[in-house]
Amino acid sequence: MEKVKMEVGEAPTVKIGAIGGDLRLTGRNDTQFEAQAPEKGSLTVDQEDDQISVTCRSGCLIFLPVGAQVEVEQVGGDARVTGLTNELMMRTVGGDLSLRRVGRSTFELIGGDLYARKVAGDLTVDRIGGDAVAEKVEGDVRLPAVGGDLVLHKVTGLVETAVGGDASLSLSPEAETHSIIQAGADLTCRLPEDVSASITVQAGGDIALPSDVEREDTDQGTTIRLGDAEATIELSAGGDLWLRVGKREVDYAEDMVGSVMGELDARLVEMEARFNAIGAGMYAFDAERIGERVRHSVARARRKAAKARARAERKVAKSKRKRTITFGTPEPQRPEVSEEERLAVLSMLEKGTISVEEAEKLLHSLGGEA
Repeated sequence: MEKVKMEVGEAPTVKIGAIGGDLRLTGRNDTQFEAQAPEKGSLTVDQEDDQISVTCRSGCLIFLPVGAQVEVEQVGGDARVTGLTNELMMRTVGGDLSLRRVGRSTFELIGGDLYARKVAGDLTVDRIGGDAVAEKVEGDVRLPAVGGDLVLHKVTGLVETAVGGDASLSLSPEAETHSIIQAGADLTCRLPEDVSASITVQAGGDIALPSDVEREDTDQGTTIRLGDAEATIELSAGGDLWLRVGKREVDYAEDMVGSVMGELDARLVEMEARFNAIGAGMYAFDAERIGERVRHSVARARRKAAKARARAERKVAKSKRKRTITFGTPEPQRPEVSEEERLAVLSMLEKGTISVEEAEKLLHSLGGEA
């Protein structure tokens, strides 16, 4: 294994050129920079004052101070970034991108899926080839071109996005913000009970709004006012559009998925600690890849459950022949487990990361039979 380690201070500038394989960036509370790559990975690290330059023909694992400012030119495979509080910029990620506990983040192109959680700042991606999931974003979200489906949960800033597939949103808009959300298929938006916003909706299919609000129909669509209308939201869908206000008392699918993800995260932390203790080096990449595959499987299960729930609710709405309705809580249909999801779980079982009982539980939660 190739390894480079050096002292860089608390807030260095790290410029990463071309990474041929996967890239993992992990922030640490110290002043050292450390890069690891497989043998013959052609790892190159140069230091000039407080600026670090990195290139690697293979995959690369980098530890750096939490306050580092990072710029990445190109990643051929997947990328995972954890625990960096300063600004993060990437041009191109060929595969999937995972972000956790990061600051303001900007990207040009993600070829696969995006999963972002706990972003303390704005999140901007010019183009995403696959699906996008973002949770707990304390800033604005700008995703102008998402090829697949979109899930946004607990976003406090404005949202500007155009989605090729379905969009499921949970927003807490601040005053004076203007959000524009366009979905090629169905769109579901949930707002808090105390929201203050003016909302304009358009859809190619059915529109479902809360029953106890005043509506105004114009050429631009249907507009409703909630509270003092301090924020502005525009929603448009090629399919059906559902606007909900308040929190669902029971959401079986979300509770189940959240529990499974929490257990997996804990297992991955334990596993990585064991790898570090025995000096397993780049074998940790195998654990990361398995973990990411399972996370993506869980994310897909969440989206499938949401779609199944939406389909059930649409059937209820159409049977009542009403355009404006209130909702109950239909139980979501169980999605079928894919072969990729099953292999990901079996890989973790083979590695000894999870027990047989835990594997059965995960397969059951993803829709398969133990």
